[in-house]
Amino acid sequence: MYSQIPFIETIPRQRSFGCLSLKFGSIFSALTIILYTILALAQCMATIDQLIPSEVSWSNRESVTMYLFAISIIISHCITLVLTAIMLAGTLREKPNLMKPWVIWTSCLVMGNLLLMVYWTTITVVFNHIDDSSFLIYVVAFLILIIRFYMLMLVSSYYRQLIEESAERMKTLLNTDTWYSA
Repeated sequence: MYSQIPFIETIPRQRSFGCLSLKFGSIFSALTIILYTILALAQCMATIDQLIPSEVSWSNRESVTMYLFAISIIISHCITLVLTAIMLAGTLREKPNLMKPWVIWTSCLVMGNLLLMVYWTTITVVFNHIDDSSFLIYVVAFLILIIRFYMLMLVSSYYRQLIEESAERMKTLLNTDTWYSA
């Protein structure tokens, strides 16, 4: 069955979350992302208070860029927090329409993070010939990206499972052979 969102068909499909159900995996993913997002928002607020100068002059491009970058990250985390809460409600109520915005948003975030990692690596290592950048930072960022992609696979698999189950229910309701005829 093909969905209305074509890129969901290309995401590898999971059957379970380890030895647990996809529903549990989706709930676990939502709770983990909510916790991570709250901690990331707290870290962003602390960074704004400590590292960025208190007064921004429009002539100082570096401070303006820092503020804009921090604000864009805060907005991204706020959107993630809201959509994850909606996805959690959709998972608990088994409503796939509430899960769809999260799947789309997280797909964009995963692709954006991957492109950002490739861009950053290219700029820092290849063009600037900087070898002192820590390899551990790249490993941790890549592991976080892999975990985020696995969470995306779990939730999109559960989303597709709910869509297919509702389609099967509609088929059995519309099948006139199963109706009682006297």
